[in-house]
Amino acid sequence: MVFKEKQSFWSWWMVILIVFLLLATLNYEWNDIKDGNFKELSVNPGFWIIAVIIIIFSFIKLKTTINSEGIMIHFFPFLLKSKFIPWSEVAQVSVKDYNPISDYGGWGYRIGRKGKAYNTKGSHGLQLIFKSGSSLLIGTQKKGELNTIISKVNQEILNREYE
Repeated sequence: MVFKEKQSFWSWWMVILIVFLLLATLNYEWNDIKDGNFKELSVNPGFWIIAVIIIIFSFIKLKTTINSEGIMIHFFPFLLKSKFIPWSEVAQVSVKDYNPISDYGGWGYRIGRKGKAYNTKGSHGLQLIFKSGSSLLIGTQKKGELNTIISKVNQEILNREYE
């Protein structure tokens, strides 16, 4: 029983937005570009800001591994070390749909009105309720596969029925 998922913030609409923003920061004349004269092409400071954002977003990855021992989360740069959560600390576990903005205030490493969340995109997640009473939501793009694993976890490890 092993579940692995690796996510990033990148999506098709974000790539289009970034390309548009990069092009908007270039200083050029269409006639020069059309004639193949790239000597007059220059960039403004906004180009460098967007370039840094691209670099930062390229390094952000949410990696989740679930096995019979527990859950391993790696969310660089928000979690500098991987975080292991043994099943012995978990009171309840389920897969749920949520609203990232209203429930947690957006995406990334979030602390919202419904607890802590690690998410990159989408609106599906693994909801953990700990024996201490705190909660954690880990975003997923593999809802169906995660449902299968969590059903096994609830039956075989936590000895509970799963919806």
